[in-house]
Amino acid sequence: MSLRTRSQGSSYQMIEINSREELINALAEAAELEHGLLCQYVFAASTLKQHVEEGVTWPQTELIRGWKRALLTVARQEMAHLGTVCNLLTAVGGAPHFMRLNFPQSASYFPADAPFTLRPFSEATLRRFMRFEEPEPQAIRAFAIAPGPISYQHVGELYRSIEHAFGSLDERTLFIGPVADQDDNEWSRGLHLWPVRDRASAHKAIEFIIREGEGIPQHRQGSHYQTFVDAHAALVAELASDPSFAPARPVAVDPVTRQHRDAPLGGTVIGDPRTREVAEWFSVSYETTLMMLGQFYSFGPETPAQREELRQAAREMMSGVVRPLAEVLTQLPMGGDHPGLNAGPGFELYGDVHVSPHPENAWYVILERLAVESEQGLTLAMEPDAHPRIQLCAENLGRIGDNLTRAIEGGFPTGPSPGLARKASLVRPATDGRLQRPTRTATARYGTAARTENGS
Repeated sequence: MSLRTRSQGSSYQMIEINSREELINALAEAAELEHGLLCQYVFAASTLKQHVEEGVTWPQTELIRGWKRALLTVARQEMAHLGTVCNLLTAVGGAPHFMRLNFPQSASYFPADAPFTLRPFSEATLRRFMRFEEPEPQAIRAFAIAPGPISYQHVGELYRSIEHAFGSLDERTLFIGPVADQDDNEWSRGLHLWPVRDRASAHKAIEFIIREGEGIPQHRQGSHYQTFVDAHAALVAELASDPSFAPARPVAVDPVTRQHRDAPLGGTVIGDPRTREVAEWFSVSYETTLMMLGQFYSFGPETPAQREELRQAAREMMSGVVRPLAEVLTQLPMGGDHPGLNAGPGFELYGDVHVSPHPENAWYVILERLAVESEQGLTLAMEPDAHPRIQLCAENLGRIGDNLTRAIEGGFPTGPSPGLARKASLVRPATDGRLQRPTRTATARYGTAARTENGS
């Protein structure tokens, strides 16, 4: 049984974690936290205006570009934090964790003054982001048993408790994960993950997450907290100069395609049928990205080249599908009872994104989803007045699927994969009630866009 925490004024009581099971639970909570934060940051960034035709001046567009760049940088770093948490989970015998609750959530992770909700960029949104990343108060050790869910009020508070657990549990028996199953490669410039193989490396990984998020008293510059403080100050100054300044598009709060049982507060349901289809397409593509990451962090039998292709595919999904579609959605009408409002990326999870423990099945499902999603995008691109980036994203999905297909044509080191060999003649699955599948295949049309065998 663990010793739980309770806030006391400007200090907090540290969570006591006394077993492997409690540590894995706390790390899973941290993974959901990082995942939820990065979705909110990407949402806010996607709502920002881009052109003077949207009612802002040229100097204001420069301000907005800087805010968008800062938000997306923080989101990428949260993605690295999520990967590092997966390393921590693997090191102690846990599994990578990419599930979370749908939006909105009132107080699942924080007190009621900092809900997990998808809202456009604004002064209030930045204040909420500052609340997420603000420095933790001084810790007070707790010695009263109070069973229940993990309780904390600051990101750093949760990580300090996890760090304490890594320091107090027996190192000789704690680190049971395969030493090789750690992601320690950089995903992009200035973005890297921390491998965890022992107590010392666990401490370094956690300390880095805390410092990048809230900074340290002597140096907060460059931290997520200071990034949001600076953006907030600049926005307040611009609003004082121009009270009519509206940096974000008129985007609805928590736009969803349907209500979800795990989000009882309910979101704002998209009424426009065409917008709803694009929003569904965004979310199923986002789910596929999470499945790719789940397979990557499961460290299956893939060769190093196959793992690198899977990493590249996940990277391209994020930059070439998820991010552009998020921006497209903020330009499409909500419809229904919400005249004058636009939609946005709901990051909805319609089902389980865990991948099969059998690598052949996991890859087959991922490839199948990519083929279907590419076809869905091509259908949407043919609609009258369809946004031009929709076709680009559909082409990207087809190319990513083609590249992954070639990566596993020879099977895995454990032997041939007859099931995967049938990928070229996939039978399109029955409709699941979201989008109707067209009759043509993406691979036939976009095979030339894929990389060649020599990688060119």
